[in-house]
Amino acid sequence: MLLVADIGNTNITVGVFKGEILVYSWRLGSDKFKTEDEYGIVLNNLIKHRNLDEKIEAAVISSVVLPLTEKIQNAIEKYLEIPVLVLTSKVKSGITIDLEKPKEIGCDRIANACAAFKLYKTPAVVVDFGTATTFDIISNDARFLGGVIAPGIKIAAESLSKSTSLLPKLKIEASKSVIGKNTIDCMLSGIIRGHAAMIDGLILEIENELNSPVTTIATGGYSTIITECLKRPFDYLDEHLTLEGLRIIYNLSRDNLS
Repeated sequence: MLLVADIGNTNITVGVFKGEILVYSWRLGSDKFKTEDEYGIVLNNLIKHRNLDEKIEAAVISSVVLPLTEKIQNAIEKYLEIPVLVLTSKVKSGITIDLEKPKEIGCDRIANACAAFKLYKTPAVVVDFGTATTFDIISNDARFLGGVIAPGIKIAAESLSKSTSLLPKLKIEASKSVIGKNTIDCMLSGIIRGHAAMIDGLILEIENELNSPVTTIATGGYSTIITECLKRPFDYLDEHLTLEGLRIIYNLSRDNLS
């Protein structure tokens, strides 16, 4: 079995694969102030709770939070006693990173691109709804062509309430209509439907720039809410696309583990 972990700015998503099947997944808070021992104890308890501690052979992690990368790696090595592959732009992924500065790309985006190419085999755009909303563009010959980074839905909602005197904190949920009849509905329309309009417009522009149709894949917590408001719904919703990418990359790069 393989342990995978995607360390984001808000959450750490952890999963266990048996072959190609994701058998368990958990979501932890990203807390830079927690020690490696605290993370190690949590991970060890989760694994033992499912009686997996003697079955997991290795781990692979991606991280966009540098202070947590080494902590999680050390926690896994110390408490689970298994080798850990840390994803970077230099790790074999089956994807050519066709960017000016490949080192700048978030490792979660490499995993997304790898999974999209491996699973769908077409020119694709992955839209990942995290702290930021990112677009990753992959060609049909396995090149990561670039992308788009926009403020995420949660950031947009928090910014409205923090930067104004009268607008309240908002629970993110589906928007009932474009024209809101109260403050909450007006905010939801602007954030959710505005986000959907941005996605529709950018996908169209990406296709025009590539001179090719693309397969659209959404991942992340808000994808189901957004797709209801799109003129062109996503072709696929894949909540665990990043974890799938980590699994695929591990299988390509297992020789990096000692």
